Amino acid sequence: MPAARKQTPRPYLAAGERRLQLLDVARRLVREGGWSALSMQGLAIAAGVSRQLVYEHFESADDLYLATLRHLFERIHAATEAVVRAGDDLETTLARAFELFVEMAPEERDALRALASLRDPSHRRMARAKSQLRARITALWVPYIEVQTGLHGGEAQAVAWMLVNAAGGLADGIAEGSIERRRGVALWVRVARDAIASLRDVHGRAPR
Repeated sequence: MPAARKQTPRPYLAAGERRLQLLDVARRLVREGGWSALSMQGLAIAAGVSRQLVYEHFESADDLYLATLRHLFERIHAATEAVVRAGDDLETTLARAFELFVEMAPEERDALRALASLRDPSHRRMARAKSQLRARITALWVPYIEVQTGLHGGEAQAVAWMLVNAAGGLADGIAEGSIERRRGVALWVRVARDAIASLRDVHGRAPR
């Protein structure tokens, strides 16, 4: 009679490390199969853990979705913040920030684009999370737009989100192959630069 195969024990991880490991797997699932591929059961299988363990870290599918969205956001936000804070000229900053956007999986861009959508009052927790993430995007880009254009407050915020949404649409075109990547980046820089320059001219603001 053949000997029973020994199962490789799951390595012990502290709670924080395990949650991070699960979120990394969740991010991979989203990149490979879209948001529809992300579920409590699917995550458990992909991570090689029990569904009970997944529920120990995420109380529901909505909680898992929000946590994954935040995980995706933190990564791209940190990279974008480094670009904005680097102090390069306008065209270099626009190009480097857009390159980061292009490198994201379409599902990741869809998730960030959802932050710009109207909040659904029937999902209060999700609405609150969206508001928090939107506030951080606003805090990063609005001061930059203010410096570049001379606009302030709501006007600068509207321009910032207009540019974020425009970047998403052009990045999708690159991902779909309708426009070559290098050409797409050059087109984005030109469009964004010209839009900012026209606003700067109105306020007599010197380029930075």
